[in-house]
Amino acid sequence: MIPSNLTLGCLLKDLLKSDDVSLRARAENFCFEERVGQDRQARYEVEHGPTGPVYDEWLESHMDYLSASVYREQPETFLSLNADAALPAAAASELGEEQVLIRVESLDYALRDTKISSLADLENILAIYNGQRRDPNLNAGDAKALLQEVCRSLNQNPNAVRPRFAAFAQELADDIESPEWPMRLRDRLGLAHLPPTLAFGPYPVVLMKYKVFEVARRADRVGAAHPMTVPTVLDAEPYEIFHPSPKGLNYGRTLNLAGSGDCDQLASELLHLRIDYAPGHIWKVGAITTRADTSPERLSNLRSDHLACLQLLSNRDDFGIL
Repeated sequence: MIPSNLTLGCLLKDLLKSDDVSLRARAENFCFEERVGQDRQARYEVEHGPTGPVYDEWLESHMDYLSASVYREQPETFLSLNADAALPAAAASELGEEQVLIRVESLDYALRDTKISSLADLENILAIYNGQRRDPNLNAGDAKALLQEVCRSLNQNPNAVRPRFAAFAQELADDIESPEWPMRLRDRLGLAHLPPTLAFGPYPVVLMKYKVFEVARRADRVGAAHPMTVPTVLDAEPYEIFHPSPKGLNYGRTLNLAGSGDCDQLASELLHLRIDYAPGHIWKVGAITTRADTSPERLSNLRSDHLACLQLLSNRDDFGIL
């Protein structure tokens, strides 16, 4: 994605030479991107190009673009303007619609916004709702009501309108079944932005599951051109853990923070329209208890290995070569 906007082009050229691994990665992502169509790119550059050749000005203009066009009830991501990034029709076919999607959601906001004061309480409530545990002080109906409050918070929090990153449950079955699933999914899905802290301790998360047809029905109701897309650099904030995938691959591929070097460990990822969560979507609750190593040297190696895997999987030795 080579910009025609002169200011942005000069800025990217400078960032690609930066000693700051994160800034260099964010510039690489923009240049590696192949799925943003000409019309969408032109609109982005004309209406939201940076006002000056420094990163902070690009970030400000990019965030303005996201607020105006992407972080809204009907994101540009799912309109015909982004047709180049739409998933193949087979993904939402009769067979494809039965596939189970998963998404890890932060509970940090919900635990402050509801009557549930701790992760342990939520885990107990979920077990009662699912008939796995009995409690003389709480019946299944009460448990459902409390879970509905959690879902209300997830559906209405400030980030709820953003396009949602998701993956396929079947592909990640071993990680999901592991007692260490929060850390394993954090690594497989590249969720470095959900770290435990010294002040607040382990980071609470919930694993949501739902089927493709639920996303497709939502898209039909709101008149979206397509329900699911491959993530691009124009669908979220600049982020060094994200990496664009070659256009020849059907899905995006997550950057594996575990750094196994195994190309089969790059999970397929997609973006979809928001759906309203219900208690039946809640699969598991847990906590991320360790921090991922994203130090500059580690990040540089992870991205280099990831790029090599993308080239191998797509049979594209030229992908990511500037």
